[in-house]
Amino acid sequence: MPSQSIVQTIYHKVHQQLTPAVPKKWKHQFSFGFQAYALKPFQSAAGNARMTVFKPSTALRKAERLFNNTQLTDQLGSIFDGLGLVKPNSFVSVDHSDMNQLTALVGAIQTRKGRSIPCFIETTYSDRIPSKRSGRSTPRKASLRAARAEARRTQSFTGHTIDALQDFADRLGFWPKLVFDRGFGNESIVEHLNSQGATFYIRMKARRYVQLVDPDTGLMSRIEIKNLKDKDTTIQLYGLTLRVIRSPKSRRAPEPWYILTNDMTYSRNKIVKIYYYRFEVEETFKDVKHIFEFRRTRLNKPNSLKLILWFISIGIALLYLATKPTRSSLYASHPKKRTSWLRQAYEQLRAETTQLLWGGV
Repeated sequence: MPSQSIVQTIYHKVHQQLTPAVPKKWKHQFSFGFQAYALKPFQSAAGNARMTVFKPSTALRKAERLFNNTQLTDQLGSIFDGLGLVKPNSFVSVDHSDMNQLTALVGAIQTRKGRSIPCFIETTYSDRIPSKRSGRSTPRKASLRAARAEARRTQSFTGHTIDALQDFADRLGFWPKLVFDRGFGNESIVEHLNSQGATFYIRMKARRYVQLVDPDTGLMSRIEIKNLKDKDTTIQLYGLTLRVIRSPKSRRAPEPWYILTNDMTYSRNKIVKIYYYRFEVEETFKDVKHIFEFRRTRLNKPNSLKLILWFISIGIALLYLATKPTRSSLYASHPKKRTSWLRQAYEQLRAETTQLLWGGV
């Protein structure tokens, strides 16, 4: 066993780096939420509470108060920042994940070790709730459709995304570099990020039209991104001067990526590498759903999803800091036998906890 165990490291980081940022009136609620949801498989909001507090009625009251405390939920990002993981030069991959008719917008720090660390979370109602006429509607889905319609009256899905990104930057006091999948390249998001001085890398569809200036005549022409001749092209889009980077084809990626960016400094190879590690966030989503059994969720309120995801994300960050994974420790010789650092860290934590409980027996 290492000189300081995973349990000890997590304990010290929670008490030295996280709880100082928790308002005094919410410290007990934060402690309960962390114990119930941060590093445990998810059964249900009530089930996890009962596994944390001995008396069931007390556990349910604690869970109810926690889930109704939207102010604490909104504070969890600032509490997470006590770990000091997000820096101005960090690359943060941003993506949506649908979770049983609710949607999480998650930003996660690239580690370049196979899994990223979630560092900002916002939630809303999914745009993929089955319609009433689909034959797959249920009373729960009907209720969620009604709630979504009410929410969309005051804010569009794109508006929600822009506000979440801006709140993230306001929380940090700076913009990290943002890496997006397709679906984030609309005019409103690109214009907002560019106007705020945020550096972005967004994968675009091959058939997206951009404007290209002829260097000889100065005339502007419309052209599909896939038809750009150069692998690194300066284009005009939404009235902005941007770059389109085309990645090389390979056996694993027979279709190239077309990456839209306002980064005029990094080389093409550097930008392709930055985008390559965007896929860590998708692998993190898979681990959250399987390791922490989050595919079980049947939550009805976006705030409930946000609360639990924040506690899970804080747990993931603590596991990363406690185990300090290296690339050499991650990979077996055969690709199918590779284990993510997140799974390894979680299994080490479980083994250590079991040893602490039963070591003297």
